[in-house]
Amino acid sequence: MSFPVTASSFLRAPRTSLVLSACAALLAGCSFRMDPVDNPVKLPVTWDTKPAAIAPAPTEKNLPSDWWTNFDSPQLKQLVEEALTGNPTLQIAEERLRQAERALSVSRDNLMPDLSVNGSTSRTRSDGPGLPAATRESTTVSGQLRYDVDLWGGGAASLRASKATLASTRYDLDRSRLALSANVATQYFQLLSIRARVAIARDNLSVAERLLRIVDARYRNGVARQLDFTQQNVAVLQQRTNLIPLEAQERQTETALGLLLGRVPQEFHVDGETFERIAVPEVQPWLPSELLLRRPDLAVAEANLSAAHADIAVARANLLPGAISLTAGGGLASSQLLSLTDPTKTFSVSGVLSIAESIFSFRARKVQVDNARSSEAISLLNYASAIRTALKDVDDSLANAQTDLRREESQKATLEQAQRALSQAELQYREGSGDLQAVLDAQRTQFTAQDSLSQIRLARLNSALDLYVALGGGWTAPR
Repeated sequence: MSFPVTASSFLRAPRTSLVLSACAALLAGCSFRMDPVDNPVKLPVTWDTKPAAIAPAPTEKNLPSDWWTNFDSPQLKQLVEEALTGNPTLQIAEERLRQAERALSVSRDNLMPDLSVNGSTSRTRSDGPGLPAATRESTTVSGQLRYDVDLWGGGAASLRASKATLASTRYDLDRSRLALSANVATQYFQLLSIRARVAIARDNLSVAERLLRIVDARYRNGVARQLDFTQQNVAVLQQRTNLIPLEAQERQTETALGLLLGRVPQEFHVDGETFERIAVPEVQPWLPSELLLRRPDLAVAEANLSAAHADIAVARANLLPGAISLTAGGGLASSQLLSLTDPTKTFSVSGVLSIAESIFSFRARKVQVDNARSSEAISLLNYASAIRTALKDVDDSLANAQTDLRREESQKATLEQAQRALSQAELQYREGSGDLQAVLDAQRTQFTAQDSLSQIRLARLNSALDLYVALGGGWTAPR
């Protein structure tokens, strides 16, 4: 049913009260805040794994947003910057952000009054048998301002949901940038590691071929057995075979890096630098209590939870009956064509209170409220899970960084002893006091030690990279 309020009854009220009432109703529907969200997880005081070096809590200066520069690689810096401007996945995320901004504008406009202006002008001539000719002219201009009062706050809640969705989309773009930068660094480190392993394999092949020439000379001179010559020949063939997949993997890794940059793989090539030149930075973690403000993925989960809060308010508002519309209109009319000389003025103000409720759709709208609460519970669980995962990421990255550092130091010592053992075995075999089997064993040990050292160094770089990502890469939530 509806209860009209006529212009005459409205005009009986003081005009100041009318204006204040309209402004209050307008402001009631224009709250642009996001619903506050409490932390659902009790954060630890410190990390289980202590950093390798004791240092004060880091600041923005210790962990810059361009964290990849701490690896002291100009080539990596250039690759990351190119990827941030040319990666198609990142461009898609930027377009989604623009869509969310437009959606927020629409939600804001829905709370504003609706203004319409109409104008018309006409000239009519009439005559007939026995009647004098008559000409009528008229010109009218009218306007109407209508505002639907957000009686139960559903419009304001919808606006808060749109704002939270926009924030989530913006944070998701920041998360995409962080992930892209990390992926570029990972692929680049992998490429340099494979190139180092290819170089090691080629050096080992040269060593094996040199030993083969020694064995061949001894065999032709009757000093070595044919079995010795065959065994060393097998070692050479094995080194050549091991080199083939590494060379193929090098090109595949390079083209994968090109895709991240938005480049055509067939036209992409990176000269790079030596693997040993890449610095392994020492990263000090934030305190656990600060992590919620440092990771964009946690900000995404928090914004999604805020949007779920607002969606419940929207569903509750849809469940309640009643609507208030305020309308003000006015116009000018003249009896002349295309002229408003000495016009007739009209003005009207009206308000309508409508109370209408469909009994049969009430159940469906009640289900929408229940589903909104369920979505909020899911968002809360996702937020808590994201926090726990973030805490684990930091602890795991700290542990891996320390473990890989100890492994590299131990492997360097192993390689040093393996190189010394191979030199001694070669010397003894050349002088005739040793056998070929000792040389073959020493070869295999050195080859394995060199290859393992290269892979451990890659693991150290990836551990530092993972720690940067786990700490949010220098990202900070806007205040």
